[in-house]
Amino acid sequence: MMTLQGYRNWTMTKKQQNIYENLWEQAHKIFDWRTHHQARRGNERYRNGVSAFCKHLAINYGSKNFKNINDKHLKSFVKASNESNISSRALKTDLAAIRKLHLMLPKKRFKELETNNTKLGVEKRQNIGVDRAWKNSEVAKSIEHAKITNRQDVKWSIQCARSLGLRIEETTALTKSQLREALTNKYIHLVKTKGGIKRDVPLNGGAERTFRDMIANAPNEEIFIGHGKTHKQVMKSIQNWIYNHRDIFTEEIPSLQTDDQYKNELNIDYQRKNLTFHGLRHAYARSQYEIVKKHISNKKEARKHVAKLLGHGRDDVTKIYLKR
Repeated sequence: MMTLQGYRNWTMTKKQQNIYENLWEQAHKIFDWRTHHQARRGNERYRNGVSAFCKHLAINYGSKNFKNINDKHLKSFVKASNESNISSRALKTDLAAIRKLHLMLPKKRFKELETNNTKLGVEKRQNIGVDRAWKNSEVAKSIEHAKITNRQDVKWSIQCARSLGLRIEETTALTKSQLREALTNKYIHLVKTKGGIKRDVPLNGGAERTFRDMIANAPNEEIFIGHGKTHKQVMKSIQNWIYNHRDIFTEEIPSLQTDDQYKNELNIDYQRKNLTFHGLRHAYARSQYEIVKKHISNKKEARKHVAKLLGHGRDDVTKIYLKR
């Protein structure tokens, strides 16, 4: 029997330990860690979150399987975690791991779990937010500079992230056959995603042009990975290029703030930070939100649509992307 101790030091009886080990074995089989395509640290962090939840179920409910888990279990877990002085940031990660486990359950009584962490009892963080989105002019300048420095991989990765909101690990995992299929279907089917949650993202004109360029000029089927480099090395190389060259294409603009209504609601001011690859995803989210708003007047419903494109399930995370 495989066991993994979570980061909470909750004491268990022998009977509770047996229940915990049974739950953890189920979680390990259901939540196939090998297919999540997250960084090693992130993968381990999700394991700890699920492990802690297994402990909580064993101690407080004597649960022998996950099929009946619902919001009352999440609220109880949050309460116990708060009493153990677990930070709201850590607790949000735990809940994200639990929701993904629930999503993958083959049989479950409750179709969905509450996605609003505040309703579950997680305290709001009162802090200074950051605006990471790239301006369109910065994207254009970075692409031109990538050409000058003979970094075709950087150019393509920036174009994919800005056109489709792809994470860096999703971008560098693309293959020519995948792009050909996308051009036929008019959407890209993503499999190697954070959390292993597959999603489809509709193509736009910019993405189609980029895909055709990649198919025609990439030397290998695996577009970004080749010449003895690992996936991790390729991602790091692109991130390092942005870090080393961003002063060239970053434009000086005043710190951005949210509108007064949202600022008062969440007690957050947004300050612009250094450009990173992930900031391209923020820019994509905002541009899509502006498009969606023209067809969906309800702001929350519009955010849900954008969240689906991003592969997120929580509205508070989508608000961070949109700065709204």
